[in-house]
Amino acid sequence: MKKLFLTVIAAGMTTASFCQKTFILSHQDKKGFFAASAGASVPVGRFASCSPTDNQACMAGEGFAFNVSAGYRMVGPVGLMIRGEQHRNTVNTGAMLSAISQSNASNWTAKADNWSVMTVMAGPYVSLPMGGRFSLDARLLAGRALAVLPNTSVAGMVGRSEMSVKTTGSQSTAMAYGAGLSVRYRLGLNTAVLLNADYSQAAFTFDNVTSTTTSGTSRPESATFSSDRTVNVVSASAGIAILFGTKYRPF
Repeated sequence: MKKLFLTVIAAGMTTASFCQKTFILSHQDKKGFFAASAGASVPVGRFASCSPTDNQACMAGEGFAFNVSAGYRMVGPVGLMIRGEQHRNTVNTGAMLSAISQSNASNWTAKADNWSVMTVMAGPYVSLPMGGRFSLDARLLAGRALAVLPNTSVAGMVGRSEMSVKTTGSQSTAMAYGAGLSVRYRLGLNTAVLLNADYSQAAFTFDNVTSTTTSGTSRPESATFSSDRTVNVVSASAGIAILFGTKYRPF
């Protein structure tokens, strides 16, 4: 009986020691992270503009955003990070038809591919503890962006003649600038969940954009031009982070 009692006491002490060690390690400061998140992409500014009088209106709608990032604190709360993000936004075909209707056209239909914008940016970030397992990250980033101007088409009747206008988009790269905030909650030794809010902007020039107009039985007419578009987008996402780089090890 005495041997059993001592065994139970030893097991209890071992369990308590293990729990204490796990608790301490789960609160140890981590200097680096890898993270992946997904969420909503919301166009703002001229990227969301549907004004028929604005020749740089992008008529973008809400879409999907996915991002991956990595960072490492180098001096106190300040570190460097790199972040890649992909946006896929719809085109407001209703706004395309509203612009066409001003030309006294009727019974028109519109189709459009999605906007595709990818950014890769790097820059400084600051990680501030908020008490307990929470922390707040703030970042300022700059880098490059690649955008694909979507293909669009509208077709309908003008009088008794059928007419269509098809525009073939193109790709363009530009400097990109961004800023964002993340709220992070530590789950355990090496994992955390996070909520992100980010803003990015890039001004593109799309060359070799081709517009082809067909009217009735006449021969199609094509024209090639350049188009300047500014992409402003806000993303709200949630994801998970893997933490690494323990500042010091007590065990």
